[in-house]
Amino acid sequence: MLNPLIGNSMKVCKHIFFLTAILFAVCLYGCKEKYLPEIKDANINYLVIEGFINTGADSTIYNLSRTFKLNNKPIEAPEKGAIVQVESEAGTTYMLPALIKAGRYGRPSLGLDPTKRHRLRIRTKDNREYLSDFVESKTSATFDLKYVIKDNALNFYIDTYDPTGKSIYYQHSYEETWEYESQLRSFHKIVNGAPVLRTLPEEDITTCWRTLPSSEIVLTSAANLSESRLADRLIVSIPGTSRKLNIQYSILVKQTILTKEGFEFYETLKKNTESVGSIFDAQPSQLFGNIRSTTDPAEAVIGYISAGSVVEKRLTLQMRQDLPLEWFGLEDKSICEESVYYARFPGEPFIYVFPDARSTTLLYCADCRLQGGTKQKPPYWK
Repeated sequence: MLNPLIGNSMKVCKHIFFLTAILFAVCLYGCKEKYLPEIKDANINYLVIEGFINTGADSTIYNLSRTFKLNNKPIEAPEKGAIVQVESEAGTTYMLPALIKAGRYGRPSLGLDPTKRHRLRIRTKDNREYLSDFVESKTSATFDLKYVIKDNALNFYIDTYDPTGKSIYYQHSYEETWEYESQLRSFHKIVNGAPVLRTLPEEDITTCWRTLPSSEIVLTSAANLSESRLADRLIVSIPGTSRKLNIQYSILVKQTILTKEGFEFYETLKKNTESVGSIFDAQPSQLFGNIRSTTDPAEAVIGYISAGSVVEKRLTLQMRQDLPLEWFGLEDKSICEESVYYARFPGEPFIYVFPDARSTTLLYCADCRLQGGTKQKPPYWK
């Protein structure tokens, strides 16, 4: 039998522990204050340079933009009216004219000599000049792209091998395209306050295609390997519940080879942009690229200029042929299903029509274009 003194002592200890925990929690909560670091009002209008000098058969394209303060609302700040050119160490200059999208400059294959070094020169409309170092051209080996269904996800892997041993630092990027449908179908549109039947299929807003570039930096080093070979390198994993896999999905993977300095730059960039947020992550560090301002050497410039060839592969998968049927229709449609209601007033702006009754819903649920895609079917679509 338990000694009563021991039992009472245990009860007292429990009460003391409980009260101590409450006091600790109150003090901890009361001591928490929002920390707003003092940020000096410095010039953060830095030039950002994104692109690649393609010495192969593909286009050379550069995007120029400007940075903004972290406490400002994110806005696009393309650098317009710049003069952008690629220079060869042999003395040849190649102009990159402005493209339709603001801040974007480029042209088809420049026919560059891959045995020569090249650099980038930029002059902005305010007459400021930026010049990169000459960089060597890296030729990319081919690679195999495959997919594996594992852990209820669609996983894409690559295998590549360079028998010359010159491919040591790899960079991979990818672009995703998927076909999708609006959760509800709109048979009518509003004209002068009244519902009018849509002309189908011309005015159908049910099916769209969306294309997005990769938001992560995929880097791999073979520096510590006995040969320049990558096997089963995971590029991206897509959950089976993703809306991307409902109808048809396509991925375009590109492979480029970097120099050691270029690899280190993008590795730092990756840490600064993708591995921050906890006390265990690497602390942000300054980026030192290979392009600088000749007008003001003290001005910071963000970007790294690389040159070489690009090898790309595409895989396109269809839901009912290549993927598990149990993945079909797993996306969450609750928001749109709950938004359907019967029309009570003529001229309501959002129209959705059942076969036997008229009702309305959120326009977002009936117009696929409002979910990030377009009606333009990709030319490579099956």
